[in-house]
Amino acid sequence: MFKKIFPALIILIYITGFLLSFPYLFDNLSGAEKWESIRNIFEYGIMFFSFLIFNAFLFKNSYTKIIAVLLCIFLGLNFLISVSCYFIYHSGFNVGMAISILESNADEAISMSYMFILPGILFFIFMGLLFYSVSSLKDRVKFDFKYTSIALLWLIMPFAFFIKHRYVSNKGGGKMIKSVFYHLSDFNTAFKIQQDITMIQKNIPVFSIKPAQPGIENVILIIGESERKQNMSLYGYSKKTTPNTDLEAKNMMIYDQAVSPAGITNLSVPLILSSIHPDEFRYRYDKLSHNIVNLANQAGYNSFWISTQASAKGITAIASMAKNKKWVNGYDEAIIPELHNVIRKRDPKFIVFHIMGSHPNPCNRLPDTWKSGNMDCYDNSIQYTDYVMKDIFSTLKNTNSVVIYASDHGLKIQGDKLLHTDSKESTQVPFFVWYGDKVSSAYRITGRDPKLIQTTYIYPLIMKYMGLEEPQHYKNEENKYLNLNMKSMEYDQLPE
Repeated sequence: MFKKIFPALIILIYITGFLLSFPYLFDNLSGAEKWESIRNIFEYGIMFFSFLIFNAFLFKNSYTKIIAVLLCIFLGLNFLISVSCYFIYHSGFNVGMAISILESNADEAISMSYMFILPGILFFIFMGLLFYSVSSLKDRVKFDFKYTSIALLWLIMPFAFFIKHRYVSNKGGGKMIKSVFYHLSDFNTAFKIQQDITMIQKNIPVFSIKPAQPGIENVILIIGESERKQNMSLYGYSKKTTPNTDLEAKNMMIYDQAVSPAGITNLSVPLILSSIHPDEFRYRYDKLSHNIVNLANQAGYNSFWISTQASAKGITAIASMAKNKKWVNGYDEAIIPELHNVIRKRDPKFIVFHIMGSHPNPCNRLPDTWKSGNMDCYDNSIQYTDYVMKDIFSTLKNTNSVVIYASDHGLKIQGDKLLHTDSKESTQVPFFVWYGDKVSSAYRITGRDPKLIQTTYIYPLIMKYMGLEEPQHYKNEENKYLNLNMKSMEYDQLPE
């Protein structure tokens, strides 16, 4: 009896994992598209059942059994992604997350490992049930027409979907969008984007730039990480999390309603640093070569990229174009000695500091003396960034320098979790400009700007501080947002 129950149970668990990654199918069960959702669930259920029978055949032989084990592990990882997204991010999987996985590194994975305890347990339960189900089926399946036909369905059906979408309804752009490994298409898209990244480094554009006036000597951009303006006293937060920055407010232009162009670093930072439009991002990734680092090089600025974040391919592709590059080990305060070294030379400099900031897990971004409980760690990480900013301000006070600070994106708070999601809450970010004492009055514009502004404005703003003529119109005016499915949308359409 148990041998009959387990295959049915593992199919149910597989379908559950599938629905966790595509929650809209479950939501549609009570709407007008319920039959399409039922059909999708049925199709994936059939493919998975076929997968079980196929591997049961492979289990009959000790040599082919190795292939079955590898296929099952691959499917288990597919399930692990589903449950991880649900329990950690409370969302389905998408291309943006696939890029984050491909661009992750050992340090980042270790720092977030505590979040994968429950998904890891569910993964091992799934794998145990999967292997037991396949093993129990191997003695019941026979090499006859019926079982052989069923065993091949999981291989045949994706090609049938491909033909249907390409030659019948053309839905999905002719891609093989359905497979028992239902995350495969997202990873295929992510791999294509990575290939496009290499084109960035091969395509150095010639910018049409016009000098308008003498530029500022040191133009410095600090890219924060996962910092919510809602948790900063500079923006009215009840806790004094930014005491040093607060003291400098009269010497800054503060943008009160700044929003990021995307909800994760690997999308938002390239959009901020280049002139590529969100509508083009998925299909013309090579246009990221039109970035602010290349422009600074052409404008006669000595360019620097200094980061406490480990490399990520899309961002690193832009960073690699800097004349001077350095990835620094340690906490964010490690950038201060680097700043001292860089500003010694009296030449025009464009400097990018990409810091860890409040990157999850925020407790791991802090020296021991700054650590406390979970949400306190987040507030403390903001205060620690403010502590680093204090040293930056004091170092640059008597210089002809401008510091532009903005976070790559914010976060949505749900209970005690900090989530990367497509929401207005998680796009609200700090964005301000600070001036050294020797910056001319032509550039020194202070106060608070209450208008909604996207941080892609940083690109023309840097052009201005380099003494260049700014573009008459720029993409920040449209306020388009690139969601985690890599689709451009109107910012107003984002949920709160």
